Amino acid sequence: MALETGRFSAKYALSLAATLMAGGMALPAAAADLGGNCCADLEERVAELEATTARKGNRKVSLTVSGQVQTALMAWDNGDRSDVYVVDVPTVGGTFFQFNGDAKINPSLSAGFLVQVGFDRGSRSHQVNEVDDDGGQPGDTSVVVTLANWYLDHKELGRITVGRANTATAGITGIDLGGAGVIANVNVGYWNRSFTAIGAGNVNWGDLLGGGTINGSTLSRGNVINYTAPTIGGFSASAAWGENDVWDVALRYAGEHAGFRIAGGIGYSSNAGGLGEVSSLRDPVLGQEPTMVKGSASILHVATGLYLSGSYIRQDNDLAGRDDTTLWYLNGGIAKNWTGLGNTVLYGEYARVEDGVQSTTNTVAGGSRNANGVDASSEATVWGLGIVQHIDAAAMEVFLSYRHYDGSVSRFSYTTGSVEKDDLKTFTGGGDSEMDVVMGGARIRF
Repeated sequence: MALETGRFSAKYALSLAATLMAGGMALPAAAADLGGNCCADLEERVAELEATTARKGNRKVSLTVSGQVQTALMAWDNGDRSDVYVVDVPTVGGTFFQFNGDAKINPSLSAGFLVQVGFDRGSRSHQVNEVDDDGGQPGDTSVVVTLANWYLDHKELGRITVGRANTATAGITGIDLGGAGVIANVNVGYWNRSFTAIGAGNVNWGDLLGGGTINGSTLSRGNVINYTAPTIGGFSASAAWGENDVWDVALRYAGEHAGFRIAGGIGYSSNAGGLGEVSSLRDPVLGQEPTMVKGSASILHVATGLYLSGSYIRQDNDLAGRDDTTLWYLNGGIAKNWTGLGNTVLYGEYARVEDGVQSTTNTVAGGSRNANGVDASSEATVWGLGIVQHIDAAAMEVFLSYRHYDGSVSRFSYTTGSVEKDDLKTFTGGGDSEMDVVMGGARIRF
């Protein structure tokens, strides 16, 4: 019986082989081109592929390449001139790519790294101005390593990150559940802060909006050690120290209750300069070390898509004669998937910055007091509206947005003892107090 079964199996195998060979005769010529030496040909093609493919150094640490591209057409009008530029838009990071990796040490502990390379100069919306559409970098854009760090992550103990990294308060003013943040958020200076507002380039819109730590407040990175605690009940705490004398702490929350999604965070930073300590970057003689209280919150009604987000910043400029610089920001609207592509977000926004010209971290030489013995304070407002279309299948957002900028300055003259409040055109005899900007573009992530 066993013999007969073996004969049957052999006969079946021969029949199956013949059928497969017959079927192979009917395959397209492209497959038949492999010929009888198919295995050798495949091995050669695999070798060629390996020779032209980026490979990891080992099989123990994973490697992921990701990033995004965010560019747009920017049309602007400052009352005297108008134009249209093609720009990179850094409202949520601009254009960059990054390498992430991690490896399991044991079931509870893992190690990993992050290296991010981004645009430094070249047609970035916050670096171009009315006389320079290249942002100080003619020709090709220059790039720079913005983040480079390693970490240890324990499920119960939290994560420690060391290197060029985001600090504890990075992103804490930009919490947004509505989905308009790709172009409309608290970073009100990232659209056009290098454009002139007063005189022949003496004061720009970035100064009126409080300098980089105010109008680009979601950015906070440096050479630091950063600790993030595990999330408990929706709450997560973090702290960072580095750059010799920079430190900050933050507390965040996210949750959903009774059909509402809620997220928020608050943080405190000492000697915050956005990209490092202020004392060495701005004025080592005075050694000012501004402190900041900042945070944001967002709420979304899931059923209707209605949402509201807000941010607040208060910077103590740590210098006699200067007031605190403050910023308020609101963004609200509706986010619904009406098209099947992804959420369509219709929004409006408003921001107000007080005493931006007194900020330690802007570019006004000498701060608010100049050689003529004049102390100045300022107010700047921004309002806008727009639409953001999310395209989920392509990890993409397409946007069309408008903003109006308005500013004024109050000044006190020691020589006359009078207080004057004028628009920016009369403050120094030139410049513009208003500006209109339209942004139309997209972000795509990979």
